[in-house]
Amino acid sequence: MMRSSKFFLYAGLVVLLLALAVPGASASGTTQPGYITVGLAPVAQFDAHYAFTTIPTKVIFTDNSLGSTPMTWEWDFGDGATSTDQNPSHMYLKRGTYSVTLTVKNPYGTSTAIKKDYITIGVSPRAAFVADPTSGGTPLNVAFTDQSTGQVTAWQWDFGDGQGSTEQNPVHTYWTSGVYRVILTVSNEFGSSDVAKNDYITVSGDLVSKFIADPSSGKAPLAVMFTDKSLGSPTEWAWDFGDGMTSTGQYPSHTFTSAGSYDVKLTITRNAETASSTQTLNVGGVPNADFAGAPTHVNTDEAVAFTDKSGNSPTSWSWDFGDTATSTVQNPSHAYQVKGIYTVSLTARNANGRDIETKTGYINVGIAPKAEFIPVIVPYQQYKVPMSVNFIDQSTGIPTSWSWDFGDGSTSTDQNPTHRFMKEGTYTVTLTATNNFGSDTKVRTDLITVGGGAAVDFVADKTTVGVGRIVTFTDLSTSNPTLWVWDFGDGTTGTGAKPDHVYRTTGVYDVTLTASNPYLTNSRTKNQYITVLAIPKADFVADKTRGGAPMAVSFTDKSGNSPTSWSWDFGDGSTSSEQNPTHTYTTLGTYTVSLTASNNDGKDIASKANYIMTTLAPVAEFGANRQVGKAPFVVEFTDLSSNEPTKWKWDFGDGTSSSEQNPRHIYLFEGSYDVSLTVTNQYGSDTMFKTGTSAAATPGATTSESTVAPTPEATVPGAAAAAPAAAAASPTTQAPLPAMVSVIAAAFAMLAIAVAHRK
Repeated sequence: MMRSSKFFLYAGLVVLLLALAVPGASASGTTQPGYITVGLAPVAQFDAHYAFTTIPTKVIFTDNSLGSTPMTWEWDFGDGATSTDQNPSHMYLKRGTYSVTLTVKNPYGTSTAIKKDYITIGVSPRAAFVADPTSGGTPLNVAFTDQSTGQVTAWQWDFGDGQGSTEQNPVHTYWTSGVYRVILTVSNEFGSSDVAKNDYITVSGDLVSKFIADPSSGKAPLAVMFTDKSLGSPTEWAWDFGDGMTSTGQYPSHTFTSAGSYDVKLTITRNAETASSTQTLNVGGVPNADFAGAPTHVNTDEAVAFTDKSGNSPTSWSWDFGDTATSTVQNPSHAYQVKGIYTVSLTARNANGRDIETKTGYINVGIAPKAEFIPVIVPYQQYKVPMSVNFIDQSTGIPTSWSWDFGDGSTSTDQNPTHRFMKEGTYTVTLTATNNFGSDTKVRTDLITVGGGAAVDFVADKTTVGVGRIVTFTDLSTSNPTLWVWDFGDGTTGTGAKPDHVYRTTGVYDVTLTASNPYLTNSRTKNQYITVLAIPKADFVADKTRGGAPMAVSFTDKSGNSPTSWSWDFGDGSTSSEQNPTHTYTTLGTYTVSLTASNNDGKDIASKANYIMTTLAPVAEFGANRQVGKAPFVVEFTDLSSNEPTKWKWDFGDGTSSSEQNPRHIYLFEGSYDVSLTVTNQYGSDTMFKTGTSAAATPGATTSESTVAPTPEATVPGAAAAAPAAAAASPTTQAPLPAMVSVIAAAFAMLAIAVAHRK
């Protein structure tokens, strides 16, 4: 018996290894993502290499696409020519600018990359540029970035202040306040072009907090003289010396009486504007704690190496990694077990004292970003044309890249860009924040108003409602308010741009909105705007919702606002006008129940879909311990069906099946697989069909499920059947295992199953 078991084990292992060695093998012919996904859809990418200014020009294209192989390529070179090579060469015979398209396909999907105006052959360039920042206080350092198309051999910049440059991407300092016009002229042997941006750079006397501490270190007690060096003519100063003491003088002195590391902060004010800066003072030779971690974006169980960078020779270290784990090693390594954003702290000590460095939200473990931002408009820019707006990224999840769309045709990839809106209008601004684990987009509709006055307006989602019903109010103001105060007319108030309010008594109410931004406040009142009546609010419950037919169900009216009549629809063709009826379901089926509650002010309907189910047949349901992985991929399926099935029929989507209740299955090949379970007992059968991998691959997404209603062996009136529905989702982007690693993993998988079977 032992020798027979070994024979089947080795035979199965040989078959498995041979199957893995077959190139391009796939157990699923579908290109739609299923409940179980093994493999990688393509992502088209390419580069080109060529000499710009010769005619004709030979261009060598290099495919850099990602995804599982085998793969096919379809190139469109923009001049009517095509190719199916992976890395083709193409000869352009005429001058011009050409867009290139690459479409790649594999068994898991299709991807297309389009690079507009990518190849330029023998034509003069077209000038374009951006600057960052475009506004600020003096002195203002501005980095200019050439974005010209075509092959450029010479650049000539005019910064508008009498200075210029011939660099491609110069950095220029504006020393005096003003609004400057910038001109860029680009050229090559075929011609030249220029672009001028009027009023592009705005240099103002913005506040900049700066100060000098003398001395900045020494033994305690340490007397320090602070000298304000701030720019922008502040009128107020607020000092926080980090030891509990403060000052409002412009040039204070302060004595630090005990050893320590102190963060001294200066906040300056001019009218409604403020600016702050911080310096760290070391008193008594205590350590100056500092550290770095790499990498800062990791998956679970992936190690982060922390390096101590503290000054003043600490002799002991205490780390807090933010997930309850700690260490006393100088340069520890730590792997996080749970996804999240973690704050890390290091306490460094020596004989003179200790210092703590805390980096908030420093390590990202598998969390995609959540995009968020706010606009900041300086007072003198409000409603001007053109108008400069500073956008402040407030995204969570530690994004690593940003993509802005300002709604006027301009974009940016800066984290906190400044954009100048050149024309009067109202603009929608969009931010997409991205990191290693995903991306998120925030759209703020009609966010920026350039020119015009400030109008306050609002709307309610309904103006005639029943007592106790929610009314949602939405601000429609064009003044970019940052503060909202609502008076709902019933003695209560609210805040926010879109508040919900519940009126508790009948009546007719005036509503007032006061909208404010940092520069102005306006109000609007809508008289007799909301009418509140004693309309019933229908609701009900049943003493039971599932059982065998015949089944008597007692329904209880839970409606509010004193209805005087009731109309029940039990879903099987029967009705009632009683307040609390009892109804007997005589046939097997699933029924939607509705109650209409009425009085002299109106009526309301509460409907509960598929609320009552009478059946003796089982109801199919199942789960999998995991849904996404690399081949060979072992999945344990668990039957979760109700009503005591006696038979099970699994279809794993790869041409194999099982009749076990809780089977274990190995997916040998890359692919995307739909899974179904059919359960049966003496009264009928039911099927659950599951498709879509996004629930396992992307946080917050869901798996699409479809169930076939229980079907008795004989046809039963009232029973319904629903066809399985497949939902499309993007497969996970993870490279397949190398061949040798797949073989080794397959061997271990087979051995593990054999050992479990013997047990």
